[in-house]
Amino acid sequence: MQDRIEQRITIRATQDTVWQLVTRPGWWLPGSRAEPARGPGRVTVGYGEGHRPYVIDVVRVEPQGYVSYRWASAFGGAPPAGGRSTLVEFYIRPVRNEIGVTVVESGFTSLDLPEALREDEWKGGTGGWQYEMAGLRTRAEQGR
Repeated sequence: MQDRIEQRITIRATQDTVWQLVTRPGWWLPGSRAEPARGPGRVTVGYGEGHRPYVIDVVRVEPQGYVSYRWASAFGGAPPAGGRSTLVEFYIRPVRNEIGVTVVESGFTSLDLPEALREDEWKGGTGGWQYEMAGLRTRAEQGR
């Protein structure tokens, strides 16, 4: 089983537009309403009607270039902790006339889950990030 997912896209938008989107903890959750992260800390992210909120730890913020989060997606919104969270990192950089965004989610092999469920989490995350990164591109290019 692999421990990490890594995906890259380019976006036709300003670096600031992309930055404002990726620094909202849980932006990848449909309807999340978090404010942009300015630094480390814990955030509870509500999203969608009838869904339990996620607790997300903002790990590090390096303005305009890097932001990382820790979350316990496989554990129903429980606070991130050892054995039940993955690290999600976003790298933002200019690439010719566009902005390159790389997402890396790691820590799947450390999850306190049976092997088959860890594998399911990794597979789900792989498809999920493809979908979410496409959505990020659309929102950034439309200025939303």
